Amino acid sequence: KEKERIESELRIARDIQKRMLPRVFPKRRDIDIYAMMTPAKEVGGDLYAYALFDDQLYFCVGDVSGKGVPAALFMAEVTRMFRTLVDGNLSPEAIATRLNRALVEDNEQGMFVTMFIGRIDLKTGHMEYCNAGHNPPLLNGEYMQMETNAPIGLWSDLEFEGEEVDDMHGKTLFVYTDGINEAENIEKEHFGNDRLQTLLKKDLGNARQTSESVHKAVEDFVGDAEPSDDLTKMCIKMA
Repeated sequence: KEKERIESELRIARDIQKRMLPRVFPKRRDIDIYAMMTPAKEVGGDLYAYALFDDQLYFCVGDVSGKGVPAALFMAEVTRMFRTLVDGNLSPEAIATRLNRALVEDNEQGMFVTMFIGRIDLKTGHMEYCNAGHNPPLLNGEYMQMETNAPIGLWSDLEFEGEEVDDMHGKTLFVYTDGINEAENIEKEHFGNDRLQTLLKKDLGNARQTSESVHKAVEDFVGDAEPSDDLTKMCIKMA
């Protein structure tokens, strides 16, 4: 009975976590965005979010240290704080800096989150971004060269640095967590950066089709092996 109770509570926690992640995405001609997260266990530590203010699109993908319930609780806190901070005015690096200061407080477990935070002006195509210790995304099938910064939640006095892309028009951005490239098959072989890049150099369709194609490729590669990490990806295509 105790086992059944715990399993039931974990199912409820999984449902709550799913509801925290956006399932509806903007239907606009100028931007196509889609994201998905599949936890390795009942609950996961990955996250994604977006917010749209007129022609300002904020978005993020994150990966919390650790696994299971502690990571899921930290993920919920990060997601809530991100939604509070995006207001159409703050830059991605300012959001990262404020998130960091808030998460360092009373963080006795030393948990942290890697994040890629971006803001795109949908009129000009200008993108500002801050990479806080996260995997480099792919832009038009090429890994972005960038400042990595430190993960969020470790040191209170960090000032995060931001970067920019002049024009995102006609470009495809693919942001993911390391559950993708570090996914293992039964022979303990990694899916790897090269396979991911080869896949994303192809035209896989719209943002949803691209995300689902990558997900299926990883699942097919893993096969019968036990999932080792959450699988999260976000695709943004700008017209």
